[in-house]
Amino acid sequence: MQERVKLQPDFLAEGGIMGERTRHHDWSATPVGPIETWPHSLRTAVGIMLHSKFPTYMLWGRELTSFYNDAYASILGSKPEALGRPFREVWAEAWDTVGPIAEKALLGQASYFEDLPITVERNGYPEQTWWTFSYSPIHDEAGHVGGILCIVHDTTAKVLSERRLEFLVRLSDRLRAMHEPIEVIAAAQAMLGEHLKTSRVGYGEVEETARYFTTDRNWTDGTVAHRTGTHDLAAFGPEIHDALKRGETLVVHDAAADPRTDSPEHLAAFAFLEFSAVVTVSLIKRGRMVAALYVHNREPRLWSPGEVKLIEDVAERTWDAVERLRSEAALRKSEERLQLALAASSVVGTWDWDIQSDLVYADERFAVLYGVDSEFAAAGAPIASFVNGIYPDDRDRIKEQIQQAVETGAPLAAEYRTIDKYGQIRWVFAQGRCYHAAGQPVRLPGIAVDITERKKAEEHHELLINELNHRVKNTLATVQSIASQTLRNADTTEAARSAMEARLLALSRAHDVLTRENWEGAGLIEIVREAMAPYRHERENRLHMEGPDVRLSPRMALAVAMALQELATNAVKYGALSNANGEVRVTWSVERKGEKRLHLTWSETNGPRVEPPKRRGFGTRLIQRSLAQDLNGEAQITFAPAGIICRVDAPVT
Repeated sequence: MQERVKLQPDFLAEGGIMGERTRHHDWSATPVGPIETWPHSLRTAVGIMLHSKFPTYMLWGRELTSFYNDAYASILGSKPEALGRPFREVWAEAWDTVGPIAEKALLGQASYFEDLPITVERNGYPEQTWWTFSYSPIHDEAGHVGGILCIVHDTTAKVLSERRLEFLVRLSDRLRAMHEPIEVIAAAQAMLGEHLKTSRVGYGEVEETARYFTTDRNWTDGTVAHRTGTHDLAAFGPEIHDALKRGETLVVHDAAADPRTDSPEHLAAFAFLEFSAVVTVSLIKRGRMVAALYVHNREPRLWSPGEVKLIEDVAERTWDAVERLRSEAALRKSEERLQLALAASSVVGTWDWDIQSDLVYADERFAVLYGVDSEFAAAGAPIASFVNGIYPDDRDRIKEQIQQAVETGAPLAAEYRTIDKYGQIRWVFAQGRCYHAAGQPVRLPGIAVDITERKKAEEHHELLINELNHRVKNTLATVQSIASQTLRNADTTEAARSAMEARLLALSRAHDVLTRENWEGAGLIEIVREAMAPYRHERENRLHMEGPDVRLSPRMALAVAMALQELATNAVKYGALSNANGEVRVTWSVERKGEKRLHLTWSETNGPRVEPPKRRGFGTRLIQRSLAQDLNGEAQITFAPAGIICRVDAPVT
């Protein structure tokens, strides 16, 4: 029998949570025996362990019964209660590594390890971890090894951080030496895939709707196929698609177990691409998703926070490198274009006025604009030579602006006329700035751009405005005709006002379309859309339009717009749009056999029963006569009981 030891001061006092749990544990069911029978060496070791602020694990006896302190408790994760259990049971998955170390400690050999890799299952799954720890023998009263004191530090986060930084340094060094975006993308994909030991890594860009994702190439480990081309992000589920559009990193450990992706249609998208786990990092620019880096794993995989952070870092560096190379390429092209423009252009000239010597040094293009000999200008000509080349009516104004630029240092920017060496009047835009030294003006360099062609374009624009005024006068004649016939056929003043207002608005909308097209014609789709716009409602779907876009002449466009207005007005008053269920369908097609002809049909359904009118008003006559005349075709209205039908057949010129 073990000898009972007289109780000393409580060695479990102030031992934290584990001190209390040690006090109330049933040690009689373990090889250690009741606390009252513990030897002094065990009590001392347990007290030291419990009061340590460093994670400490202690083993006692040949069975290696487990003790640990509060700081060590979190290391166990979700493992079952370890207190009082054999060390081999607690860390069974790591026994091949730590068992031999413990055996050496029982033989009296202390051990120390730094960043030792050990695979553990403390959270319900195998996890690669790293540890710095020491195993020290504890001697009992007889001088034999009675237990082992294990001081432990989980260095997993440190090791992963160091490895991530090391990897990113190698990645940055490799990407820095590349000159093409596609090389950067391929290298980043391969390095990341090999480092993570995953199935597929890819990079792609997203079109403007942020729905369709296109990847030109990807890296795989050989277990899955290369899946390039365009893919629909919406196929993976609305929650995933929305998260990506917001710029949130997508992490899926197991598509079949994730509530965001476990529906049959979403799992089909995962199955087609041969992966079950994914991390996707999206790039947001100006508020929308433009690109993404994705990492696929064929089997379910629990992505660690460190792995997710690494993927985010790689995505950032990849995008930075791609943008850098694209910017450099754009800059090179810009510089090349500038050099080509300066070499080939005959409209840009440069000058540099040395104010102290009053000489202007200019290139040939500048000299030609002012009627100055090019060799004289290259060697330095008095500024008066160039001022004399300014058109007389502009000369005094420009001299004042030059003087102001010299005195104030403000930029010089002016448009004026010159007389070139051929005696022709040219328009130029000159821009420069005066530089001062010791408070005195010393240089005024700048450029002069020949804007004669632009001025001619402005004159042409003014001519077009005059042409538009002419068209407006013709339109007023049309308005006069509308007004005359509307007033003549209206039963009341109010009816005349309403009809007049509607017809003028329809004419105005048609003019808006033609104005946007410089009165060179208009598309039929836009004409129909504008004509029907006042009658559409966002909560209803009663207006249906279908047909190819057809280019109409201004005359045809106005005629069709006015006809649709009359039909829509009639539908609102008496036809399909006068009740809650009626519908209007406008369809058209183009016949291309022989003469190109337009066939347009207006049809109403589900409206009140239609009765043929006793007399035909202005709207009907406008459609059947004016429309046919303006289109050089035929227009027919049928007052069918189920709804009015209007058919138009006209050549398209």
